[in-house]
Amino acid sequence: FNKSVSGGANSTEADRSRSRREFLRVVLTSGLALGNPRFAMAADWPCRWQLQAFHFHADFDLPQHAPVVQELIELQRTVPATLQLPTSDESIHIYLFRSKRVYRNYLRQYFPGVPDRPAMYIKQRGYGMVFAHTGPEFAVDVRHEATHAVLHCELPFVPLWLDEGLAEYFEMPAAARFNGHPHLADIRRELGRRRLPDLDRLEAITDLASMTSSDYRDAWAWVHFLLHGPAEAHDVLLEYVRDIHQQTVPGPLAVRIRRKRPRYLGDFVRHFAEIEPLVELPQ
Repeated sequence: FNKSVSGGANSTEADRSRSRREFLRVVLTSGLALGNPRFAMAADWPCRWQLQAFHFHADFDLPQHAPVVQELIELQRTVPATLQLPTSDESIHIYLFRSKRVYRNYLRQYFPGVPDRPAMYIKQRGYGMVFAHTGPEFAVDVRHEATHAVLHCELPFVPLWLDEGLAEYFEMPAAARFNGHPHLADIRRELGRRRLPDLDRLEAITDLASMTSSDYRDAWAWVHFLLHGPAEAHDVLLEYVRDIHQQTVPGPLAVRIRRKRPRYLGDFVRHFAEIEPLVELPQ
């Protein structure tokens, strides 16, 4: 993917992060070649848990990752609560692999044609699934993709920028969401250079493959501002999500916020200027 930063600057660190953690939401349609729809029954899963709406399938001893499992259970409550939505009881299946090789072979067998990524959310015929393998970014990967899964249980559709912005926000452990994301230092640096992320441009992106590392960061920044910034901005987000939940085409959020908070760009700059990044990130 082309890596660019708003305003034309390039970021080597963002590129490295992007290559390490490339997340992809894949909505499978009948146009894609699918494997056996009963693929979940085809494997002998050594560990299976059902906790609330989550069905876990792992080829390793899952209790060793109990903190991550608990965080996913919390996401099922926290994501809709943050957006003031009712909690869905729709099932989400989580498939976890110890080995990257086994993970890749599994996806190639049952979902031929999907891109090669370290973590993936797939929705097939209304069935939400997250796939991931263990590694240095395992917890972040799973939280990110599980956020997609929860959002798509709650809403009939999610605009791409909001989908990825919320997933970037909730991929961090709860204690680090406000001021612990690596994006925070990047966005403060960009604002110091008088480069503001363009919400209108973000809202116009409809192809996930065209999103750059800068777009993920900027989507996170707008979500952060809308969640933690002025009350009017927060209200705009909640009204926007409420319209989506009611299956109303919401129109551009940028138009709404300009109408309700005309000087929102100044608010955006002040919002991030007042937040000090965490020095040491929680695990």
